[in-house]
Amino acid sequence: MPETEKATLYYQNKTIRYTIRRSARRRTVGITIDVQGVRVAAPKRMPLEQVVALVNTKARWIAEKYSEFKSRLEPRKRFVSGEEFLYLGRRVSLQVQTEPVAGSKRCPDALFQPELFDFDFLPRPRSQAAVALKGNVLLVQAGTPNVHSEEVREMLENWYRVRAEEVITRRVKHYADELGWPMPRVLIRNQKKRWGSCNAKGELRFNWRLVMLPLRVLDYVVVHEMAHLKVLNHSPRFWALVEQIMPDYKARHQALHELGLGLYW
Repeated sequence: MPETEKATLYYQNKTIRYTIRRSARRRTVGITIDVQGVRVAAPKRMPLEQVVALVNTKARWIAEKYSEFKSRLEPRKRFVSGEEFLYLGRRVSLQVQTEPVAGSKRCPDALFQPELFDFDFLPRPRSQAAVALKGNVLLVQAGTPNVHSEEVREMLENWYRVRAEEVITRRVKHYADELGWPMPRVLIRNQKKRWGSCNAKGELRFNWRLVMLPLRVLDYVVVHEMAHLKVLNHSPRFWALVEQIMPDYKARHQALHELGLGLYW
């Protein structure tokens, strides 16, 4: 299994921590800056001092790209009516309703029936504050006339988490049935640097933000983590298994890289 080490880059007034991942198959040093932070891929036998020295020669580039990346991850959404969000790759417009419907203490149930967009969702108990997707409108019934944007944000995140659990669990089951594998335990988490993970106990953890992606891209993360149930590393055997399950996984992986930045509020 590839070895990992931690190191720190200092450039002007910036301190950037990065992970060095070693592999016997690696012949050169490569640097990646993405949602997982700054990662360095290095040959297994290259001395740490040499790896750090090579990284330091790219200090300015790393610092600039790292700052640019972090700025793109800063919250960009306004949680007010008219703001656009994503759900399964589709753009939907937020509508915040702060007053109850006349003649009722809460919005009628009809407003909060789940839409049959990609899956049949089981109805859940509804409270005065609720979120529903109707056509291309993401409707938030705040339940109070003076709702703060952070409250709307929290309601939306909770809604996305519920949908993520429903959608991702169904996709895992789809592939488990297709492959004849037992259904693993699926957990939805607020992961800051990962889209998914698999541990030695066979538990799959997924970032709730995945439910914003097109289904074909979400499926790539599902298949990637399910492949770890058989191969708990990123060896050629692992990637061969991913390709066997999903022959076009490289295109889907690229789409995840391109779309992923826009999912962080």
